[in-house]
Amino acid sequence: MENDFIRCSALNTLPRRKLQEALRVVEESPDDLSTKSVKQLAINRYADSNIPLEYWALKMEKNFTGDPRLLTRYQEYVSDLKVSYANGISICLAGGHGLGKTLTLTCILKKAALTGYSCLYTTLSDIVAVMTAGHTEDRATARRELAMVDFLAIDEFDNRFMATDNAADLYARSLEHVFRARSQNKMPTLMGTNSPNPVESFSGPLKASIDSLTQGYLEIFPVFPGKDFRKEGK
Repeated sequence: MENDFIRCSALNTLPRRKLQEALRVVEESPDDLSTKSVKQLAINRYADSNIPLEYWALKMEKNFTGDPRLLTRYQEYVSDLKVSYANGISICLAGGHGLGKTLTLTCILKKAALTGYSCLYTTLSDIVAVMTAGHTEDRATARRELAMVDFLAIDEFDNRFMATDNAADLYARSLEHVFRARSQNKMPTLMGTNSPNPVESFSGPLKASIDSLTQGYLEIFPVFPGKDFRKEGK
């Protein structure tokens, strides 16, 4: 599958030295060439997708110890990624900290990336930073990548970054285009939020607009407390 957009470097927050080190470790490993090639492919696709290094080696079936309903929903989603992509199946995981939302989002992206889909993991704060402080070219490139990437995951989607009504309105204007393009074209969007209703992060007339876009497009999936895998150890 080929990308029909240019990657925005401002949306990629992975340290390049860490990527180079990971590739070097694989290259110097005793694995055969075939195994090395598979590992190198995975590393490069995870890096292109901006998946945090912490989650590269984690697996839902092994490391997830939270709400069992979420594990079931994950398995349903990745069981046929072609169907999930074709139907633009989009999910917003809503719950508190340490419940496995980010692990779930990144595991879906890893499956999709290795299948050949273009993917992007980002946070609302990083989007806000690019849209407000980035160069004009970066903003345009970011908007196109956010709208066109096959699988988009936006984490930490809550009102911590909406300090004022004016700020919320500004961010909503940028995101409205993204959500509209993705919903109209049935592009899967995955979100993680600490808020029971992410639409409440916005205010003013655009709140109603985004609320309308998400109705029937995003499945709000409440995540209930379970064991925190970060405290249990990996």
